Amino acid sequence: MLSALREFAYLTAPSAPTYRALMRLFYEAHLKQQHTLPPDEVLAGIEDSDLDLTPEALLLDLDALVAWGNLGRRRDTRRVGSLAEYARKRDLYYATARGLAIEGFLDAGLDAAEETVAVGAGIVSGMERQWAHLAELLSAPELHPDELEASWANLVRDFVALSGDVRLLALNLERKLSLEALDDFLEFKDAVRSYVERLAAELAGPGRRLRAGLQELSPDLRSRLLNTVAGVRAGRLTRGAGVLDAEGAERITVREWDGLLGWFSRRAEQGDGLEYGVVALRGAVSRVLAFVDAVHRTRELGLGRAGVLAELAAHLVDLPDASTAREELAHALGLSAPLHAPGVPPAQVVYDAWATPTESVLLSAVQKGKVAERFSADVGEVSREAKRAARDALQAERRRQRLLLELFEDGQLDLDGLILPDAAMLPEVLAWLSAGLHAAHDPENGAEGGAGLTPGPQGHQVRVSLTSSPALLRVPDGTLWIERGAALELLGQSEGVR
Repeated sequence: MLSALREFAYLTAPSAPTYRALMRLFYEAHLKQQHTLPPDEVLAGIEDSDLDLTPEALLLDLDALVAWGNLGRRRDTRRVGSLAEYARKRDLYYATARGLAIEGFLDAGLDAAEETVAVGAGIVSGMERQWAHLAELLSAPELHPDELEASWANLVRDFVALSGDVRLLALNLERKLSLEALDDFLEFKDAVRSYVERLAAELAGPGRRLRAGLQELSPDLRSRLLNTVAGVRAGRLTRGAGVLDAEGAERITVREWDGLLGWFSRRAEQGDGLEYGVVALRGAVSRVLAFVDAVHRTRELGLGRAGVLAELAAHLVDLPDASTAREELAHALGLSAPLHAPGVPPAQVVYDAWATPTESVLLSAVQKGKVAERFSADVGEVSREAKRAARDALQAERRRQRLLLELFEDGQLDLDGLILPDAAMLPEVLAWLSAGLHAAHDPENGAEGGAGLTPGPQGHQVRVSLTSSPALLRVPDGTLWIERGAALELLGQSEGVR
């Protein structure tokens, strides 16, 4: 276990690009069911690459991969026509199992394989029948070793698939139940639930009966089973063309038995066993049902909102004019509700936000603390860039105030038909209108004749008088329609302004 894994040496060797190209060639040939390659075919296979290899250098590289265990080599027994051809083709090379596994891992982009669940319904019941057949073979007066080994191999094969897929199924359902793929999940939700329910029922029924049979097997019959299976396997050829000796066969068989008995006998809190599978899969069924219920409730909520909007659209189409439709839409969507008017009873809230009086708030000055004591000399130093930025901002504000002041011709301004030269001036004009309208409905504001006063440009005051007709404001990038226009009058500077 502590020995170095030489098969990975070709990935970091000085000639790693050459070795990787050769191993990828053998890997792709293996995928095409061509398992052995002579040196001349290897050389022809890398002609399109940037590698410049001579036949002699190629043989040295192939021998290095053989020494590391990535490639194998065997004698070429084909008939050749000349001594030179024999010298070139005397060996055939093939990728070993470890070499193919490394290249397959690299070919997958260093990503783990997709975890899928492949066990079919009835697999646990089938394992129970296989164990019953094994028990009959063990108890029979005449033992049939080959049949016993084949039945045991089938049982172990199904067990490996079952134990792995129970774990993956619990993990995948925990991870993949999200609201990101609603349509895909809802299409097969019934199949997922029924499959998980059947598998959980099989684990709880035939699975526990099989566990009882494994635990009740006498030590003599268990030894007879393991020794017979190991004896049949001893001397067989392995996938790597090696012969399995008696010690190796016994070790593999005992490991299979320990894994089988341990998985079925393990407690639920220990995880990754029969009882854990029963608990995890039953919990997964509950999560599937809860997920489906949440999906349906979310869908119903969305469809309900869509239905309300559809009904609203049909109602707006039937209204006599656009002004009424705008009022109905604003009322339905809550656009006209004065959300900024605390203390107003709901019965007194009207649809027009401008006509709703606001609550006066008295703001008191905050006493300044001893700021100088916390003021450091480093902070007090202002850079030239900061001074320049402050000066530029002051000049820009003065230009903006001057442009706003120029809007008033002879101190008068009518919003209807007003053309603003800059879109940045629109918020200021709307702020005058909003503040003036609120002030007009404030009894403590001191306004006269239904007009409100609001601060204007360069310290002036603006008197806002509502009109009964709508107004159109034009800016360089569009037109703004206002349901009620207003006439603005520029007054003198307010007190305190110099």
